[in-house]
Amino acid sequence: MTAAAEKTNVRERLLETATKLFYQNGYRATGINEIIDAAEIAKASFYHHFKTKEDLLVTCLQKRHDVMMADLRKFLALGETPAQRIRRVFFWLAESCQCSGTSLGCAFLNMTSEFREAGSRVREVVKWHKDSMRELLYELVSAHYLGKGKTEDQLSNYAAELYLLVEGALAASPVQCCTWPIETARKIAEDRFKLLE
Repeated sequence: MTAAAEKTNVRERLLETATKLFYQNGYRATGINEIIDAAEIAKASFYHHFKTKEDLLVTCLQKRHDVMMADLRKFLALGETPAQRIRRVFFWLAESCQCSGTSLGCAFLNMTSEFREAGSRVREVVKWHKDSMRELLYELVSAHYLGKGKTEDQLSNYAAELYLLVEGALAASPVQCCTWPIETARKIAEDRFKLLE
């Protein structure tokens, strides 16, 4: 293995290990030494790639975002119509949410409870992630209502409604340890946006 490949491997191990530990234990309860030991790397290697634990968390969240959004877009692309693609958002949620007693909810929302100060880097990443989801939902709603005379304000409002249904389902399902909140949100969206007509 080349030196460059080894550096990449160490960085990826760090990200994979930290992502898992931050999600399972939270940010503050996860120490740098715990991450280093679990990733089986030298302490110097950690500081070669990341200056601080917060830098590592920000990178973990950005990578989680990239993977999640790519998976979601791939899943949505299988829908043949805009209405089907909106419905598929909820099917994707049901597949991706761990609806068991061990589910810990949304990794992004979990971090907001540990970073309460407005304007913190972590909260900014969470907001960016959630804004990206809302923008995607706006794309879906705009495609669904294309040519139906809806104004920008109406489309924005529809996207906001859909976003709140998605976020509510995402937050409630792990609490309930089942998918009924997602299924209920999907049915509300089907009725509200006339997705089955």
